[in-house]
Amino acid sequence: CKTETDNEVHSTSSNTMIPTLSEEKTGVTLIVPPEPRSPFKQIFKRGTDMKFRLGFLKRRHTEGTIHSASVRPQPEEAQKWANSFSDLMASKYGQALFKAFLQREFSDENIEFWLAIEDFRKSRPNKLGSKAQKIYNDFIVPQAPKEVNLDAITREGLVGKMAQPNQTTFDQAQKRIQSLLEADAYIRFLKSDLYLELIHPEKYQS
Repeated sequence: CKTETDNEVHSTSSNTMIPTLSEEKTGVTLIVPPEPRSPFKQIFKRGTDMKFRLGFLKRRHTEGTIHSASVRPQPEEAQKWANSFSDLMASKYGQALFKAFLQREFSDENIEFWLAIEDFRKSRPNKLGSKAQKIYNDFIVPQAPKEVNLDAITREGLVGKMAQPNQTTFDQAQKRIQSLLEADAYIRFLKSDLYLELIHPEKYQS
């Protein structure tokens, strides 16, 4: 005769015994181990998540920076930015778009420094000292939060000028950074989708 235990055990077609003990009768909950995850799937998922996060950050930086700028220019006006770096910087929208481009590459310290010097020149005399020190601490000193790439001569020349700063204190340093931007980032910006979409909107319309 069959016992109660026999009734609670069933055989599969492969004769593997699978317990079906009732939780009400035994007070024990069977824990089925989850299916092992493939390490390749986990690596792929991490890579996909990181790609998504980076894409989100790029879009956020771009949209946030441009949103604070002036009205979107006409293609004819934007085409003038290709004439020179100065033409690009003469436009508030151009400044914002160029900065957004560099933010997407996480390398916007040079343009931030350049713009900070432009603002510095317009400061009142009684504000020059504090603003100069902030610029120096943010961009010039070794290991500064946004340290820019200056040659030793230019960097050392600034040390002596910090005692009595004036509107021309950072002129040489700004020229140095502008030359770096013109030789690399500015050229790449003119070939970027941000700029090309602006001067050729008909090609990017969905």
